[in-house]
Amino acid sequence: MVFGKKVVEQPERDPAAHEEDDLDDDFIDLGDDEDDQNHNSVEQPGGQTSKQQQKGKGKLPSKPLYDEVKIVCVGGSKNSGGVKTWICNHCTEQYNSSYTRIHNHFFGVPVGKVAGIRRCTAVMNDREGYEKLRKRVKEAEMLGVSKSLKCSVVTKKRNVSGTKPLEESLALMERSVVDLKIVKALCANGIPFNVLRNPQFREMVNAIRNAPAGYKAPSSEKARTVLLDECVRDVDKNLTPFKDTWYSQGLSIVSDGWTNVRHKPLINVLAVNSRGSMFMYAEDFSGVEKTGKAIADFLIKAIETVGPSNVLSVVTDNAANCKAAGKEIEKVYKHVFWSPCCVHTLNLIFKDFANEFSWLNDTYQKGKTIVKYFLNHGQALSMFRGNSKLELLKVAKTRFASHYILLKRLILCREALSTTIALNSWREWAKEGDEKARETAQEVVNTIRDDVFWTKVEEILKITKPIYLMVKFCDGEGPKMGEIYEKMDNMLGEIKEVMAESIYACYFSKVEEILLKRWEKMTIPLHCLGFALNPRFYDARFLETLAPGGIKRKAPNLDKEVVQGVLEGFNRIAENRDESRNLREQFVTFHMKKGLYSDPGAQLDAVTMEAIDWWSTYGSETPELAEVAKKILSQPISSSSAERNWSTYSYIHSVKRNRLNCKRADNLVYVHSNIRLISRFSESYKEGQHKKWDMDPESTNMENPRLEVEDLEEDEGNGKKKQRVE
Repeated sequence: MVFGKKVVEQPERDPAAHEEDDLDDDFIDLGDDEDDQNHNSVEQPGGQTSKQQQKGKGKLPSKPLYDEVKIVCVGGSKNSGGVKTWICNHCTEQYNSSYTRIHNHFFGVPVGKVAGIRRCTAVMNDREGYEKLRKRVKEAEMLGVSKSLKCSVVTKKRNVSGTKPLEESLALMERSVVDLKIVKALCANGIPFNVLRNPQFREMVNAIRNAPAGYKAPSSEKARTVLLDECVRDVDKNLTPFKDTWYSQGLSIVSDGWTNVRHKPLINVLAVNSRGSMFMYAEDFSGVEKTGKAIADFLIKAIETVGPSNVLSVVTDNAANCKAAGKEIEKVYKHVFWSPCCVHTLNLIFKDFANEFSWLNDTYQKGKTIVKYFLNHGQALSMFRGNSKLELLKVAKTRFASHYILLKRLILCREALSTTIALNSWREWAKEGDEKARETAQEVVNTIRDDVFWTKVEEILKITKPIYLMVKFCDGEGPKMGEIYEKMDNMLGEIKEVMAESIYACYFSKVEEILLKRWEKMTIPLHCLGFALNPRFYDARFLETLAPGGIKRKAPNLDKEVVQGVLEGFNRIAENRDESRNLREQFVTFHMKKGLYSDPGAQLDAVTMEAIDWWSTYGSETPELAEVAKKILSQPISSSSAERNWSTYSYIHSVKRNRLNCKRADNLVYVHSNIRLISRFSESYKEGQHKKWDMDPESTNMENPRLEVEDLEEDEGNGKKKQRVE
């Protein structure tokens, strides 16, 4: 019942006439909403319905979106509304829906509503056409064509102030527009696209999306002071759950020196084991003489921070002042071993070879001249690039194994170099310039054509390849303490095999002398302990195979040098004689394969499992020895993690950000490095869209094993270091 109105009975109409009226009026009601149906059938004052009023007083404005679709099929609904089958004139997609969803197809829905239909991509991409259609639809709907759409995205009133609420802005902004703004922000700030794979970036986007209305980004001042300090505390809080298990596995304090962009000397400290590298802090050494005592005091403070009982070694480079610092630390903590960086030591072998053997140094200098000539002459380089897919490498002295890297790339480009100097354009170009330039060009040509030069290059690469591979092994991440001793023996054997058939075979005794001299400076009791506690080296099949150089293998307990290192290591690690004797007794049980170690499964897993995992599984037979073994095998053998940390520093404290003070730069590196460390223990890092997100080539993360690593020149005579720049 409708109060205050008189209901007028409608006379029956002929269906054909009804259809004709509808066609004449160009009005087809596709709305299935109750408001749409009531609007088209409600009585008006005077006893006339809307249809009668339309016939007698003029047409209501039609729904303009009818012109944008083609009606394919009208459903059998009793009402004039209901679901219809239609095809969009723009995207040619077919749907079954009401007029409301036709509207949603073109303009979307307000925030909080479910669209239930796909947006028209053709209209979205045509911004001019979209605005014209939107204006036409808005004018019609403001006149009341469809009450159900009175709050649609095209008719909703805007703020009087002219600003839009965040919800309305996001509703009107298409995904493609948002994506474009994000990419523009990345480009404007020089941020790598790989950041889009970063889980912290995704968390930031989600936080902004769920932020309170009217949220504004923090100011620069607040971000670099209060919020940065809060971020450091948050990262430290997230690191806390890992520290107990982290420290219990044994740590090595790794440290290295560097000069930042403001020419201030810094020394950093990292806590490293088989699980990764945890950056602790860096300290400004401006005005402080970097003597062994000063460095030792700095490192002792780091040891006390993590707890002396958790630290087993301190790894630095092998400069004289660092070596002196190591001796000072061993006086304070007898169980802490100072370990020189194996990578630095191996790199010095290349320098020793160059200083000792004129044939190697001369060949390297000639190769360096070829590379330098092409890279310094644009036209020569252009002709070379037309014949080669590889670039010549001008390796800086800051790179490990620079001799090998330069000559290796040169031999790969030999054919392209020979083709280049045979070109007519090369001969014509080489005739130009002054007499000195022509002489240099002729010298380069003669070297490239010299078969003896290339023979020497090949021989040098064969001899130094085992050393280069050893550098790569030591420079990588992961537990390596249990393999370094055996790897060094293999390296010497491989060089012996190569030089037996080399034109430089007569120089092997001198090569061997240089290698052994460097090994004596590098080796420590921990290397012997790691070798002796690696169960793989006691396998019968492994011992039956010959080592490189035709040398017969023997178990670690049968090597006098190894056993002496083991005994010294036990004496220093144990707190008293009883503990030392207990470790020796348990070591006998282990290498003689008594008790649980005699099980066939344990012996099989000794070959297939990681050494640390093997001790965690079968170490219950000798619990004290197993605890020592897991700690020793977790220790690093190089300071490469500290070197890479300086690469992170240089990325953050760059020329563009040269006003960063040391404390703020330290906080930024702390957050940058340790967020990556934490993320690697999450499941999303192993699988999903964030899988190994910081291992991409575009990544700014410096934790990946590198072929070439930044180095500091070491003068073992006076302990000085000179920073090298490419």
